[in-house]
Amino acid sequence: MSPRSDFEVLFEFVPAPMLIVRPSGELEAANASAREVLDGLRLGDVLPVQQAAEPELRRYLERCASCAATLPGTLFLQDDDGNLERHACHGARARLGGFPGRPLIILHLDGVGLGRRFGILASKLHDARRVMLERRRRTREMQALLREREDLLVRLEADAAARLAAERERDEVLTRLYRAGQDERRRLARDLHDHAGQHLVALNFGLRRLLPYLSGEDGRCELNRLLDQAQEVGQALRRVTLELRPAALDEFGFVTALRYLVEEWSRTTSVPTELQVSGAEIPLPAEHAITLYRITQEALNNVAKHAGLPSYVSIVLLFGAGRLTLTVDDDGLGFEADAASVNVLVTQGKLGLIGMRERMALIGGGLEIESSPGQGASVVARVRLGKDASGHE
Repeated sequence: MSPRSDFEVLFEFVPAPMLIVRPSGELEAANASAREVLDGLRLGDVLPVQQAAEPELRRYLERCASCAATLPGTLFLQDDDGNLERHACHGARARLGGFPGRPLIILHLDGVGLGRRFGILASKLHDARRVMLERRRRTREMQALLREREDLLVRLEADAAARLAAERERDEVLTRLYRAGQDERRRLARDLHDHAGQHLVALNFGLRRLLPYLSGEDGRCELNRLLDQAQEVGQALRRVTLELRPAALDEFGFVTALRYLVEEWSRTTSVPTELQVSGAEIPLPAEHAITLYRITQEALNNVAKHAGLPSYVSIVLLFGAGRLTLTVDDDGLGFEADAASVNVLVTQGKLGLIGMRERMALIGGGLEIESSPGQGASVVARVRLGKDASGHE
């Protein structure tokens, strides 16, 4: 390693600010401490002093170069802003192997300059400590926020689990109530058919047997009136029984009962109605069958009440892979489908659509209503079916 490299290593790590200059004032080297104290030092430039002070600086440097002793002095150096800073120093002549043939002066700065360096270091340490404390404070705040977030997530998960459990319990209760209601409807329909219906038939026959025994015209007219009333009562009884539980649904199956319902509704309202069945028909669970039957019944009632005078009604029953879709279309007056929310329907008194949706939800299905003013309406009910024909899911 060259002598200059050795000197540079030692010179760089000297703790005091030191400069190596020529007698004319040009800077040859400066260690790290000097670069911290003095701003804007450039090698090869004259030390930054005021122009009027340059002769005094050169005279001081020439005295240092001509004397073997260390001479004290004072430097008034300018910073980057043009302000003067006072630096007490000691100058000494030096002959360094790394700078051959050139007389040099080593300036050792002390006093105010050294204090400024310590001030700079203290300011940096203060800033570093302030940043560290601020970082610790933010870290503590972040940890507190994370703990609050974790607590909130735990509470939200607990609330969600409790809500799901409550919804499942509610669905189970509603399902049991729905099944109990259907069972009661089935029992009432059977009792009306088996008892009230038979008694009404017997009464009808009994009245007819009285006709030969009546000789007066007034008696015959009164008996005929009673027979007409008995016939009206029988028709009303059949309608009530059909509303409670269609006998065809239990005796002939869902599709046949639905076809009978459609034909009877078309005959009563004089609206052309067709039923299309697509896909391979499979037996439905009892709850599915009665629910879809009631959905169709309610949809047809809505057409009769609100659709005006539609020219046709189309009912499509689509048996798909694990799914059954029931669609009821009409070309009546229609309505604004966006207004079919639960709250709006309740305020408008359209509770039938709400009941249809609730019935489909009880069997795990869904109901969609598509309509616009003057464009008719479509009611689409979808429900999943089990893999086996028995209806177990």
